[in-house]
Amino acid sequence: MSGRASAVYRVTVEVAPEAEKAWAQWMVEEHVPAVLRVGRFLGVTRWKDQARAADGWARYVLHYRAEALAVVDAYQRSTETAGLRDDYLARFGKVTRLERSVLVEPTFIGSQS
Repeated sequence: MSGRASAVYRVTVEVAPEAEKAWAQWMVEEHVPAVLRVGRFLGVTRWKDQARAADGWARYVLHYRAEALAVVDAYQRSTETAGLRDDYLARFGKVTRLERSVLVEPTFIGSQS
């Protein structure tokens, strides 16, 4: 794999304050490594929003980088992915809110100075 991403699977997660520590640890130690194995993504960047949601929940954005849109499509259709989602919902479904999207056609515009 070249390392160049042409698609990003973006997951935005809002986490209840009382679950944030356990969620963050589980994501790093278990969930994200499992997603990377199933999806064959190039890597992931996890961002924490410095501002919280209006109700005080923490907000995180994960960018799973893929070499091609086909990688994201295959990940989304995989039976292993369904299992990962079921596990996620069983553990954290009541204390998180999720939004997923797929980003394509990246364009970088640098400063002119």
